[in-house]
Amino acid sequence: MILLKELRKEKGLTQLQVANALKISRQVYANYENEINQPDCKMLVILANFFEVSVDFLLGRSDDLGNVTVQSSAPAFPQDERELLKLFRVLPPEYKQLALNTLRTWTGSADREEKQKKA
Repeated sequence: MILLKELRKEKGLTQLQVANALKISRQVYANYENEINQPDCKMLVILANFFEVSVDFLLGRSDDLGNVTVQSSAPAFPQDERELLKLFRVLPPEYKQLALNTLRTWTGSADREEKQKKA
């Protein structure tokens, strides 16, 4: 459950904002983040839905893409792409933006976006 803090920060929310959205006290939520208490099954599903990840991801049992459903005929994401997403999810917001800007520059999509804005 250590991922709760990272997921909350990724959304730019305070503990109080998350607690209010989940209709629980801030202290109860803080206890989940700090692993003082563990949420029951119903709360795990609520937390997973709120953060848009799978319950397995919250429990640290999987580094999958959360609630993304993959058709059985669709190929799975390669290991390097799963690792990128896992690392990206724990970055502070300012580093996420820096990483996105760097990738856009490397792929040339930043240039295309700029040209589209001017058109």
